[in-house]
Amino acid sequence: MPHPALHATLQRLFAAACVITATAAAAQGYPAKPIRIVSPYPPGGSTDIVARLAAQKMAVSMGQPVLVDNRPGAAGAIGSEFVARSAPDGYTLLLTTSGTHTAILFTARKVPYDPLKDFTPITAPVTQSGVMLVNAAVPAINFQELLAYVKQNPGKVSYGTAGIGSSFHIMGEIIRLATRTDIVHVPYKGGAPVAQAIASGEVPLVLLSNTSGMAAVRSGKARAIAVLGERPIAELPGVPVIGELLPGVQRPADWLGFYGPGGLSAPLLVRAHAEMVKAINDPDSVPKLKAAGMEVLGNSPEEFAALIRKDIELYRKMVPIAGIKPE
Repeated sequence: MPHPALHATLQRLFAAACVITATAAAAQGYPAKPIRIVSPYPPGGSTDIVARLAAQKMAVSMGQPVLVDNRPGAAGAIGSEFVARSAPDGYTLLLTTSGTHTAILFTARKVPYDPLKDFTPITAPVTQSGVMLVNAAVPAINFQELLAYVKQNPGKVSYGTAGIGSSFHIMGEIIRLATRTDIVHVPYKGGAPVAQAIASGEVPLVLLSNTSGMAAVRSGKARAIAVLGERPIAELPGVPVIGELLPGVQRPADWLGFYGPGGLSAPLLVRAHAEMVKAINDPDSVPKLKAAGMEVLGNSPEEFAALIRKDIELYRKMVPIAGIKPE
């Protein structure tokens, strides 16, 4: 009869070995049923575009349907929470913006999940930039003319974003403070509704991703005033970046991220990462993503986790500067 301590140790090792064996077996048979990618925003925005493109390629590669499930609301928190509470079996995944896992920590009074503990980072498939657009009816063709127009109409000019606490909301408030202007925030439930609002003239000014906003520019229903990123956008020649207009003002990198629920096993993580990177680097995918204003990234899970932590620290500094109080 082994010593009680040794016996307990052997039991733990046996149990761990059983878990590892079962996990490996499950991963070998994965996927055995349809996979769901949750997009916590309405159809038509940047997350929806990437989710559907990835889903199409992954379905072919993995031999099972991959479905996109749009669950908008609460600045992306509703769909994100759904995934956080799902089983870590690889059948429910999340594609979301950086906002649901970084800025929201400092803009929401209560976040229904822990962005670090309740998710398994898989990869940031793409990066994108942002743009400041005005409706074509606004009498301003550049940033200086826009400021003059806003100052002539204090409290009467509103700007739309993808939601309270979004990265664009934070940037809008920083711009408001830096320019000492009186503009009013109007939150929407994602990039697609914001794009529709600027095209229709529902709001005169918006801050949104270039992916969501460029259609309104191409149609002539909106004009680009500034690029909300570090580099100019090739499709917008002559449009300055915000740092040129307001030295010292910059927006953190904008990326989309694939996650699994917390506790996703290593074999499932490796498989999901490989399939996602393969999907976005497909020769058919890359030109479509570039045409939508996105650049392929596809970093490792470790690199993605480090990026999340870095941006959390950036927003920890930015949100108080923007004067946004948790709601």
